Amino acid sequence: MAALGRRSTAEQALQGVSLAGKRAIVTGASSGLGVETTRVLSLAGANVLLAVRNRASGEAVAKELRAKLPPTAGALSVGELDLADLASLRPFVERHGLAPLDLLINNAGVMATPLGVTAQGFETQLGTNHLGHFALSVALLPALRASAAARVVTVSSSLHRSGKAARMFETLEHDPRYERRKYAPFDAYGDAKLANVLFAKALSRRLPPTVLSFSLHPGVIPTRLTRSMGALGAVFRSVGAVFMKSVEQGAATSIYAATAPELANESGAYLQDSGLAKASAEANDRELGERLWSVSDALVRDWLPASA
Repeated sequence: MAALGRRSTAEQALQGVSLAGKRAIVTGASSGLGVETTRVLSLAGANVLLAVRNRASGEAVAKELRAKLPPTAGALSVGELDLADLASLRPFVERHGLAPLDLLINNAGVMATPLGVTAQGFETQLGTNHLGHFALSVALLPALRASAAARVVTVSSSLHRSGKAARMFETLEHDPRYERRKYAPFDAYGDAKLANVLFAKALSRRLPPTVLSFSLHPGVIPTRLTRSMGALGAVFRSVGAVFMKSVEQGAATSIYAATAPELANESGAYLQDSGLAKASAEANDRELGERLWSVSDALVRDWLPASA
């Protein structure tokens, strides 16, 4: 088995694993890492559902991928899901979440957005990156448990280290619109990414041995995730691209988390560069993870399907 590292691509991270007959859902699959993650999972034989906010964009990506993938690739389909509007959750799960599910890739996200709130009034970054994926994962637990061997992969960031649990809980529980505090886009992003790691670890403690949960840092990649940064984001994508990972390299750790046999006994782990990595002290704090689970569940419970 070839050694993997920072410059490994998603196809290399697959390392010959077959996903024939497996069923996968990838959020945010219409751009950036989501497209490459979808492509490689399908290339390995998985039937992949692109969970996207804009169906037309998802269909266009699926059509383009089908034209390039070999006949042995898994089928691609598209489902509408807006992680910033929990009202879209039940229709999505009722349509796509009843059959056994082998892979859930929580890939979608927003980064350093201006101050705003989701449809339910949650701060945009925590609401989309964390609460949206939390609700989706919980809603799909029956489908994941019905699989013989399933994995939940949540894309976080090394910037989870800049997140602060106290600030995160203040936002979730008391001040979602930042009416009493000054809003800093990258602070809020760090809080959301900290929540991703805490969630993945808390989820692992609630799963049967047949279902594994991981979080990861994909690396710094010049994708459209930086679009909310305006002119700074454009400079970041163009000038900084020389020093960053390619999209193919950025998707590698997601594919590794979804497929690597050697992770069978590592549920809850945080990954980076297609290997195990160390998360921050707060991200490893079990008590914080349990508190976050309780708070998150209370916030999204009204929008979950009855089966969740």
